[in-house]
Amino acid sequence: MKLKLFVWTEFQPDYSGGLAFAIAETEAQAREMIEKDYSWGVSEWGTLQILPLNTPIAFQVSGGS
Repeated sequence: MKLKLFVWTEFQPDYSGGLAFAIAETEAQAREMIEKDYSWGVSEWGTLQILPLNTPIAFQVSGGS
């Protein structure tokens, strides 16, 4: 099993973009996990970054109005 970190910025934007992430083997599995947890239905995923989990990783998203 080779896990990856899937990070969506600008997820479900309203006044500002949101952030969603999942640790999964595939993008399809990651999306399914997020959709299961997000009760309103995902209409805009935003920008996807796929990061390997074999090295230290830092990630941040600034918020705003």
